[in-house]
Amino acid sequence: MSSVTLDDLKARHKTFKRRHPMRREALFLVSIGLLYAATSAVLALAGNVPAAPVIAGLDIDNYYAWQIVFVLPLIFAVWVLSSGVLLALGTMGCHRSDVLCRASRAWGWPLLLAWVPSAVEAAFAALGMGQAEWVEILSVPGPWQTAYLAFYTAAASVAVLKFVRTARTIHKRSWATSVATGVAAAIVAIGVFALFVR
Repeated sequence: MSSVTLDDLKARHKTFKRRHPMRREALFLVSIGLLYAATSAVLALAGNVPAAPVIAGLDIDNYYAWQIVFVLPLIFAVWVLSSGVLLALGTMGCHRSDVLCRASRAWGWPLLLAWVPSAVEAAFAALGMGQAEWVEILSVPGPWQTAYLAFYTAAASVAVLKFVRTARTIHKRSWATSVATGVAAAIVAIGVFALFVR
């Protein structure tokens, strides 16, 4: 029986990356979606409700329970929408699969950053902290509020930067067009996130 070397594993990994780039990018977003779903489950079980306003007509009492269900389809919908913006405003000659792969990373990494505050909230809720205490800590200007807001600011900034870099792969001749296209795709992603995810 032959043994598998490190070089064999590296070669197989490169082959997988070449043959299944979309699968890897989809799995990346699925893993992030599962993190959001797990956090939502903890917050739902703790009886928390969204501290930020939700769209009128949505039930805040069961919001986190519903978020468990809709967060993964929402992540994929935003992936497709932002990729659509990049393709619609892009030049001809770029492959859709390339744009989708790059958009997955442009969308996934900011999502991961934006998940951290809710993960911290869920951890404290699991340890027995009431939501009123959590809101009180974040309502007072200071290091906790600053850190909380810094994660969302960083996530939005990373989204803009990564979408602009992705757009640059489409608009190789014009930085101005790359920036405009990237910002448009980032606005779509950030806007949908801000509307629905708590």
